[in-house]
Amino acid sequence: MSPDDFNQWRRENDLQRLFAGFGRALPHFEEWLTANALTVDFMLATDNPGQFFYWDTATYCIKTVKQLTEPYLLEAGITQRVTYFFVPVHDARHERQIQAIQQVEGENEQVERLRFTPYFAWVREKHRLQNPIKTKYSGELSTFHYTSGTAPDVPEACNWSIAPGIQVLKLGGTTIENWATLQDRNLDFVNLDFLEVTGKYTWNEEKQIFFSTCNHLTIRNVVANFTKFYRCEVSDLKAFDSRLYWVEFYECNLYQAYFENASLSNLIIEECSASNFSFNRVEVDNIVYSPPRRERPLGTVRTYETVSANYKRFRILYQANGLRQEASEAYFQERYYEWRHDLATLELWRSFRYLWTVNPEYGLSALKANFSKLLTGVADGIAYVLWGFGERPLRILSSAGLVLLFYAAVYFFSDIGKLHGNFVNSLYFSIVTFTTLGFGDITPSESSGYKLIVGSEALVGAFCVGLLVAGFANKSRY
Repeated sequence: MSPDDFNQWRRENDLQRLFAGFGRALPHFEEWLTANALTVDFMLATDNPGQFFYWDTATYCIKTVKQLTEPYLLEAGITQRVTYFFVPVHDARHERQIQAIQQVEGENEQVERLRFTPYFAWVREKHRLQNPIKTKYSGELSTFHYTSGTAPDVPEACNWSIAPGIQVLKLGGTTIENWATLQDRNLDFVNLDFLEVTGKYTWNEEKQIFFSTCNHLTIRNVVANFTKFYRCEVSDLKAFDSRLYWVEFYECNLYQAYFENASLSNLIIEECSASNFSFNRVEVDNIVYSPPRRERPLGTVRTYETVSANYKRFRILYQANGLRQEASEAYFQERYYEWRHDLATLELWRSFRYLWTVNPEYGLSALKANFSKLLTGVADGIAYVLWGFGERPLRILSSAGLVLLFYAAVYFFSDIGKLHGNFVNSLYFSIVTFTTLGFGDITPSESSGYKLIVGSEALVGAFCVGLLVAGFANKSRY
C-alpha cells in the first residue's frame, strides 16, 4: 500500500477496534474527549494517535491545510495537503510563542490550533488516578505497556496485546527496502517484531513512533535519520554496516542492542530501561544517555547496577574512538552509579538480625561482607565529594578552601597569642600549614592540643595536594 492508503486502512480497521477498547477500559475516557473537544475520528485523522496519550503536559495539535496548485496533482484530483504536528507546552512563555503563530502562513496555507491535555496527564490531574489502567496479571499501570503476547520468538506467530489487553496490528516478520519506507506511515500501536530493513535510501524528515513493539529489529546497510521511539518495546536490536543519525529513544524498554561496523551520530537514549549494549567496529560522534529514575520492573537497586554497566560500555566505546572528554564523563558516571549500587545493597541491620536470631555463622559472614562494603562506600563517597573519582580534580580546590577557612576559624578562636582574634594571621597560618611550608614565624608552642590540630591540617593538606596531582595525571588515561 501507499502511505495514504495504509493510513486510511488503519483508520478504518485496527485503530477503530483499538480505540473502542480504550473507550471501554480507560476510566473517564469519554469525559476526557468532551473536556478537550476531541473525537476518535479526529485523533485517527492525525496519523499520530499516540501523541494524545504520551505527553505529561498540555499539548497543541497544529493542523496546516495547504491548497495545491501543481497541475499534475490537480489532474489527479488532489487539491490540498493536510498535515498535523504536535507541540508540548514547556512553560507560559513557550505557549505564548505557539499562540502567536499566524492563522494564515501564506497565500495557500491555513493554520489551525487545538490545545488539549493528553489522557494520562488529564486523568491524573482531574481525577487523581495515578494508575488508571487495570490489568488481570500486571496490576495497575500508569500508562500503556505490553503485558501479554504469544510466540515472542517465532516471527510468523508473534503477537502482542497492549494493556488493558487489546491485541495490536502485526506488521513485522518481514523485510522492507530502505528506511524511507517507514516515512509518512502511522506506526503507533503496532507490532514491528522481527522487522528487517535493508538499503541506504532515506528521507531527512522526522519520524515518530509511539507505543509499539520493535523487538528483534534488524537493519543492514541502512541510513536511518531523524527517527524517534516513544515508550516502545525494543529488545535485540541489531545494526550492521549502517549509519544512525539522530535516532532517539524516550522512555523505552531497550534491551540488547548490538552495533557492528556502524556509525552513531547523536544517538539519544533518555529515561529508558536499557542494558546489554555491544559495539564492534563502531564510530561514534555523540551519545546522550539519561538513565531512568526507577527501572520497571527491576527496581532501584538493579537500576544502579545496569546504569553503571551501560556507562562502562560507553566509556570503552569513547576510548576506542579517542573521545577523551566523553570517556572521562562516562567513567565518572560509571563510578557514581557503582557507588550508589553498593550503598543500596548494604544490609547491616539484616546481618545483625541473622547473627543473633537466625544463623550466627551466616550472620557473621554477612556482617563482614557488609562492613567491608560500608568501608568501600565511605571511601567512594569521600572520593566523589573531594575529586569526583579523579574526573573532577578542580573540586579539590573548593575542598581545600573550605579546609583553610575551617582551620583559620579554629585558630582565630584559639589561645595562640599571635592568632587569637586576628583573622589575617589565622588565615596566613592556615595556608602555610596546609601547604606544609612551615616558615616558623608562628608556632602553637603554648598549647600541646593545638599542636595536634596543626599537624592534622598538614596531613589533610598533603593528602589534598597529592589528590590534585593525581587527578590531573589521571586524564592521561584517555
